[in-house]
Amino acid sequence: MSTSLFVFAGGGTGGHLFPGIAVAASLKTLRPDARFLFAGSGRTIEQAILHEAGFETLTLNVPSVASARRHPLRFLRGHFADWCTARRLIDQEEPAAVIGLGGLASLAVSNAAIRRRVKVVLLEQNVIPGRATRRLSRRAVVCSSFAETTSHLPGAQQVVFTGNPLRPEIACEEKASPDEIASRNTLLILGGSQGSRQVNEAVLNAMRQIATGPAATTFRQWRVIHQTGPTDAESVRTQWQSLSIPAVVEPFFSDLPQRYSTASLVVSRSGATTLAELACLNLPSILIPYEHARDDHQTANAAVFQKAGAARLIDPRASQLENHLAESLTELVTSAGLRMTMSENCESLARRNAADTVASIILS
Repeated sequence: MSTSLFVFAGGGTGGHLFPGIAVAASLKTLRPDARFLFAGSGRTIEQAILHEAGFETLTLNVPSVASARRHPLRFLRGHFADWCTARRLIDQEEPAAVIGLGGLASLAVSNAAIRRRVKVVLLEQNVIPGRATRRLSRRAVVCSSFAETTSHLPGAQQVVFTGNPLRPEIACEEKASPDEIASRNTLLILGGSQGSRQVNEAVLNAMRQIATGPAATTFRQWRVIHQTGPTDAESVRTQWQSLSIPAVVEPFFSDLPQRYSTASLVVSRSGATTLAELACLNLPSILIPYEHARDDHQTANAAVFQKAGAARLIDPRASQLENHLAESLTELVTSAGLRMTMSENCESLARRNAADTVASIILS
């Protein structure tokens, strides 16, 4: 049996892929002769990330659950084709292990591996585990990003709290001290890899309120870095100019680690990978969860950070979202002491060695 191939199954989003890439990098250090194959949905963003990282890929059909109602036969044929592809992959390549990254794209390959008694390790990024993790956890090891995940997986074979594996450029970044972070004057706004119109509008509406209040002078001494997503960049750029606040506005930042290094406060969605990066870099945050996330898992993620005192949680369903955001922004931008305390509280949530820990579990 070959012991040099590791198959990473799943993906579709950066939040699923980046932890897998981090683990692959750690495995490569421990096993320089190893091969790595990412089997996933073939989405454009997935292919771009994996191409840049230099990994071999295998594209599956992965028909969505939503398509089952509209085209049930096509849905079944697609999943059957993925099952056949996965079974051939496992039988012919005999991988040392399969690492499930979450999402429907992870199911076929992980199931085929379990049937052939190949070791399967699942990476679960969120407090509330996804459907793929719940279905596979009775027959696989689960590496969780949050300690709270264990209570959501009764009957799991084994759940190990490892933290969320981070890209080397984040995990190896020399973290700034809380007082250094508090002394900066840059607000970083993130909406996930696709951006968020809700976050964009909420921040700008909040800033219009602040611009007419006593904190306006303080805010105009700050600069803004704003990731808008592909459709809103020009409009958002114009609105920051009207507020007389210097802002760097782009649809997407490929150099996000460098942007983190200048931030004193972050406004963001609460995807698990973003939260792990904020904790690792000691960055205080205001979190606006994506309200349509399955099982409302982003709110559960953000609640852990709020409980630790590392973040403020703003309910995205609140009728006066921008008012609550304006209050939190005013309080935190005008108080370096509060930002420093939140930065210190990030330390209890940081798991900088998560990728190495997961790699050791895979090889054990």
